[in-house]
Amino acid sequence: MATNLIALACTYATLSLVLLIVNRAISRGLELTLMVLDLVMVALLLSGNGAVGAVGLIGYNGNSHAQWKKVCNVFDSFCRKGAASIAVSMIGSMVFMMLIVLAMQAPQQICLGLLWVCMLRA
Repeated sequence: MATNLIALACTYATLSLVLLIVNRAISRGLELTLMVLDLVMVALLLSGNGAVGAVGLIGYNGNSHAQWKKVCNVFDSFCRKGAASIAVSMIGSMVFMMLIVLAMQAPQQICLGLLWVCMLRA
């Protein structure tokens, strides 16, 4: 499920990039719509990261009530890679959130969704 959320965010980023490159004279309504959709994507990314973190914690500690054993002591390399991917995903989500804040604070600029590219409004 969390992988689907991340794939959805990547698809949205691609579509918003294409839309903004094709339509350089962006209207205020479209800009506001993209900002709201950016916020929705951040919420989905953070919820996916939380779900993956919860599953990773169960794998690390186990769950005595459900009789689930720890798996990270057996699959150490897998757990380290999973923890690194969660950390990178959280960093990406925070960068995405900072880009949205920058786009909202600079109305004279247009920031292209998930991308770090900003153009001056013509």
